[in-house]
Order: sequence, then structure tokens, then C-alpha cells
Amino acid sequence: MTVVLGCVLAIVLLAGSNVLGQRISVLIDDVAQLAGGITATVVCWRTASRRTGSERQWRVLMAAGMACWSAGMAVWAFYRSALDMPLPNTSVADVGFFLFPIFAVPALLAFVGPSPRRAASGTRHVWVMSLLDGAVVVGSLFVLSWATVLGAVVHSSESESIAFLVAIMYPITDLVLVAMIVLLAVIPKIASRYRTQLTLLGAGILMMAVSDSIYAYLVAIGADFMPVLTDGGFIAGTALIALAAAAPRTVEDDPPGPPIHGSSLHGSATAARVYTETVTGERTQLLLPYGLMGAIGIVLAILRVQTGDLDSTVVVLGVAVVLLSLVRQVITLVQNDNLLRSLSLAQAELTYRAHHDGLTGLLNRSSFDEHLRAAVNDARAGRGRAVLLLIDLDDFKSVNDRFGHGGGDRLLVELARRLDRCVVDGVVARFGGDEFTALVNADLRTGRTTAVRIAEAMRTAHEIDGHSVSVGACVGVVQIGRPDRTADGTTTVAGTDTSDVDEDELMRLADRAMYKAKRSGKAGVYAYDTAGILRMVPSGSDQGSLGINPKMVAGEPDPARLIGPPTRT
Repeated sequence: MTVVLGCVLAIVLLAGSNVLGQRISVLIDDVAQLAGGITATVVCWRTASRRTGSERQWRVLMAAGMACWSAGMAVWAFYRSALDMPLPNTSVADVGFFLFPIFAVPALLAFVGPSPRRAASGTRHVWVMSLLDGAVVVGSLFVLSWATVLGAVVHSSESESIAFLVAIMYPITDLVLVAMIVLLAVIPKIASRYRTQLTLLGAGILMMAVSDSIYAYLVAIGADFMPVLTDGGFIAGTALIALAAAAPRTVEDDPPGPPIHGSSLHGSATAARVYTETVTGERTQLLLPYGLMGAIGIVLAILRVQTGDLDSTVVVLGVAVVLLSLVRQVITLVQNDNLLRSLSLAQAELTYRAHHDGLTGLLNRSSFDEHLRAAVNDARAGRGRAVLLLIDLDDFKSVNDRFGHGGGDRLLVELARRLDRCVVDGVVARFGGDEFTALVNADLRTGRTTAVRIAEAMRTAHEIDGHSVSVGACVGVVQIGRPDRTADGTTTVAGTDTSDVDEDELMRLADRAMYKAKRSGKAGVYAYDTAGILRMVPSGSDQGSLGINPKMVAGEPDPARLIGPPTRT
């Protein structure tokens, strides 16, 4: 940094001393300014490619601004050095010079960091909104300047008023940029992160503001030329901007450190501080353009009351700023709508995952508990009837041992689909591992029929890696509430009174029935009769008998009987 500033000082002194003659000194001055602008552009662009986030954004925007400034400087140098115009004004070069603050304003706003809403909308949205913010800020300041001072200068009888208007806008825009840097520097988070960068950037823009102010003064007094020495601010300013782009961040976001006592409390305090700073930065970005528009409205209202008329230029420029703000607002509304939709989808996804099993898509245990609790409450109040089924697959571990957990998972998914199809009116859940539960909204007869249908559906063979595999299932059946009764008071189907039984006891009863089926040979269905005695529910051709062993299809501990031969293709 010292070497660079030393070289800048040497060039300024060499050109300002006129030891090489006026024309050569002007040429050296123009070449130095143009070289400084191009260097700042290249350094900002090259360093941006190695950065991310706000570090990259402000450098890219500043590179664009310095490129425009360099283009204007090239035209300025052509006028001075080639056309021999000592003090060019109101030329094409002004277009490039005025584009510099358009990019510099969003570059400075980038230090605040993109708001979470903007960042979530993508990089393109961040760039578009940054440029719109810059255009609204600069346009608002121009309208305010015209309405208060510059308009009167233009409409005065003095000659070269347009030239003075153009000249006076340079230091005004520069000072606005300096003021923005000062405001950024008082924010602790930004000052700690970007102290070196902000210092160099502010010094560079301040140096350019000094030279711009001298230029405006010379135009105001009708001077014929601008002393070479007074251009030193442009040379030094571009060099300082290049140094700011090359400077690293002062500190990291979250510097690593050893764990300390009370780290949980410290982390909470840090999170709260970061949240507060994020909200502050987001509000700054959101409200700054509207604050300037509010200032325009107040100033124009005062002028309207005092003068009874408004300058047509102020009206046109004010309408342009309002239109830019409307475009900005429309983009913000579209962004908010997209974010709201994304949030709704994410919330729906989280709700689904919180209530469903990740593998099978059935309800999970916690969600089933809620349905069971509601069914018990309805049964106690006489508002409905339901039957609880507890299903456990027989020797499912043999499938995992033979085909691995991937094959076991595929079989679970298929069995879950069959189970879901068997329950016509009710809910089905994966209770854990190879256990499932079902809640059938019907009487006990329908519940027993559903349980038999489930046991038979589970026995249907399924192909895994070319092998035919069938797994049996044991089902325990419990009616929720009082048994169904006919007009003469007798029960229509075997069942026991569970009206005063809570959910946990119901699950224990169903579990007892399911394990009774396992002890009786597996692949069976057991339910309670009116006396509270567990009895087997017959299936298939055995509907007329009770208490016999179920037909075994699979489920024996021997893997050789569980796994059939490969299916031929």
C-alpha cells in the first residue's frame, strides 16, 4: 500500500510541477487518471472472482462503476490531450462519470449483506434489486438537488448554467457516497468485518470528491483550465479504490475459539445479536429508497405551497423515480409471493414428515397415537366405533439376513401398500421395525374381517432379487368401546367392554392378542370374545371353526422355507 501511494504521489508531483512542460504534464495527468481507473476496474473484477457473497457483489458493482468512469475519462483525455480543450464540460464523458454512482450506491449497500428474502430468490434477483436501489437513490438525490438549488441555477440568466449544473452534480454524488460509507462504518458488524475496505474506499471516494469540487468551482467562476495538480484526487482516488478491492476482510463472521463455560447461553446471545443485525440490514436496504421518496414528497409539497408551481423537470424526474420504485415494489411483491409459496410447501413437507414414516409413507407412531386417542374419546362419548389392529410380521429378520436391509426395505414398502389397501375405512401406521397398526372405523365383525384380509394379503409372495418370498403376519384385534349389541341385548360379535380402557391399555391388549397368535403357530388372527378370552379368528375355509392353528405359508425360523427358488424369466 505504501509503495502504491508513493507512486501516486510522485506522479501527481511530477505532473503538477510542469517541469516537463504544460502539454506533457497534461498528457501524464490524463494517462495516470485513465490508468488508475482501468487498474481499479481490473483489480475489483479479478478479486471478485475469488470472493463470494457480499465480498464479491460490491467488487463486481464497483468494477462496473469504475469501468464507466474509465470510459468517461478516456473521452475526457481525448478532449484535453488530442483536441486541446483545457476544461472540457457537458460532453459525452459526463455519461460515464454519472454512471459511476449508479453502480457505487448498490456496491456500498452490498456491505450490509443481502437480506434473507433476496438471497433466497437467487443471484439475478439480488443484482436487479441492487441496480434498482442505486437508480432510485441517485435519481431521488438529483430531484432533491434540482428542486432546492440546481433548478434555480439552470433557470438563471448567467451563461454556462448547464455546465455548472453538470459540474456541481459530481461533488454532490461523491459526498452522498462518502456519507453512506460513514453510515456503514457506525454499524458495529460492518465496521468489524470491513474496516480496512471501508476506510480505503471512503478515502478514495473522498479524494475524488475533492477534485470534483474543485472542478465545479472552476466551472462556476468561468475558469479556462483546470490545474493539473488538482487532478491528484482522481489519481489517488482510483488507486485507493483498487487497494480497497485487494484488501482482505478484517475479521471472519464467526471466529473459531475454544469452548467456554456457559457456551449455550453465549450461543443464544450471539444468535440473537446476529438476528438483530440481519433485521437491521434488511430494513436499511428496504426503507432507504422509500425514505428518499418521502423526502422528495415533503420538499415538493413545501415548494408547491410557497411558489404555487413546480418545475417541469422536477415533475418528470419525480415520475421517473416513482416508476422505478413501482418496478422495485412489484418485484418485491412477486418475490414475497414466491417465498410464501416456498414456505408453505416447506411447511407442508415438514408436517408430512412429522406425521408419516419415511420409508413406507404410512402414518408414524406419534400420529397414530393421536388418531387412537381421538377414537377412544369418540367411543366413550358414543359418537362412533372403531377396532384396533396390531400387525407383526413373522421372522422378518430372515429377509434382512438373506437380502440385506435394502431388500428388506423394498419388501416392507410392498407390504405397507397391501396393508393400506386392505383397510377401506380407517388409518394405517408403521409402529416400528416390522410392526404395523391399523384403526378400522367399523364394528368388530368388520374389524375381524379386515384382520383376516390383512393376514392373507401379507402371505402373497413377493419377488426380491429374483427370489419369491412370502412372509406371514400375526394380527391382534381389540374393539374400542362397548361390544355391539342387538335389540334383545346380546352381543352380535365376540368382544369385550373396553369403554373405560385408555389407549395404552388398548395397545397392551392388542399386543397380548398378537403374541397369542405367534405362540399358536404364527400367521394367525386373534381377538377377544365377550368373556374377555382370546380366541383365534378363522380364515378362508376355516370360517366355521375356532381355536385351530392358522395355515402356515411362511414365517418359520428356517430361512430355507422362507426363501423360494429364483423366478425364471
